[in-house]
Amino acid sequence: MLATTIDEVITAIVSTVGDSVSYKVYDGPPSKLPDTRSVTQYLVIGAENLDNREAFTSSAHMEQAWAGLGQVARDETVFIDCVAVGISKSIAGARAKALAVLNDVKTSLPTHPTSDSYNALIEQVTAVRSVNVSGGAIVQMQFIITTKARIRDA
Repeated sequence: MLATTIDEVITAIVSTVGDSVSYKVYDGPPSKLPDTRSVTQYLVIGAENLDNREAFTSSAHMEQAWAGLGQVARDETVFIDCVAVGISKSIAGARAKALAVLNDVKTSLPTHPTSDSYNALIEQVTAVRSVNVSGGAIVQMQFIITTKARIRDA
């Protein structure tokens, strides 16, 4: 009996998006952030923020309900926290690069990440955070991917 599709869905989305883009896609927060002098974009699937990689961060959560009275199936909605990162010489340039990552996710997001799940989409952008750093700027777009699933217990 499958308790939740969270792991399967995150793994499928990381794989599908990672195969369709030229920059790094991380499954969860990386232990070390990429060198901002050598990359201009990256994506983290399964992390609410990248502020403190030594502390826990929210990765995903789900809600379930029985499909109906006396049913042997549960309807599940999975919410996956993500961060699109853009790096450039200016805030505007970095924001454009982060938005391009978000658009890449939208374009390559599988409609059916797994055999049990469907309707994967970017549900909301929860925050756009900017910082000027030596030699440029970094923008993080925090967003949530949702997908639905029907889990059959029998």
